[in-house]
Amino acid sequence: MLTEKQQNVLDTITEFISKYGKSPTIEELKELLGQKSKRGVTQYLEALEKKGFITRGYWFRSIKLWNSIGFQTTLNIPILWYANAWTPLANAEENDYGVLPISKNIISWDESNYFVLRVEWTSMNKYEVNGKLIENGSYILINKHESSLNNSDAFLFVVNNSATIKKYKQEGNTVYLLPESNDDYHNPIILSSEDNVLVNGKVIDVFNF
Repeated sequence: MLTEKQQNVLDTITEFISKYGKSPTIEELKELLGQKSKRGVTQYLEALEKKGFITRGYWFRSIKLWNSIGFQTTLNIPILWYANAWTPLANAEENDYGVLPISKNIISWDESNYFVLRVEWTSMNKYEVNGKLIENGSYILINKHESSLNNSDAFLFVVNNSATIKKYKQEGNTVYLLPESNDDYHNPIILSSEDNVLVNGKVIDVFNF
């Protein structure tokens, strides 16, 4: 059972996550709740955590909501950057663009294994993941620990410090990063097996919204 003030804090956190797709910081909660100190906010969070309504980690924006029976239904997966489904033009640095709450029924392992990227362009718009196409503007879920290459799945490659989504094929010493598109102007990226090409994980799901 929550007190009126504790319920107000929980409602504020829930509304913030719903609006921004990420949990508020202590400083943001302090301003939203009109508290004079961060300690006052922390005391409310400690009470909510003790009663099983939230959990907190040790990292930035780590508050997670639990439902009334104590079962966490979603995990906040970081949106790091964007990747081109064309030539690899997007810088591959990991920047924080918030989080995407994704069901635990989709995230089957440790959440730290996953991240989300936004796709630009159309070179993979014929490729389906779980019956859904990778379109311009799609958000793709990457499992960064699935990097064992094959000819059927789509992977996130980093070429010349830039990220691109492609299928993979190798013949002898030649590596092809292949598009799968309705637009015939998209061509493979042709590389040598000696080139510096990193595999940052496999595309395991697609979200179009």
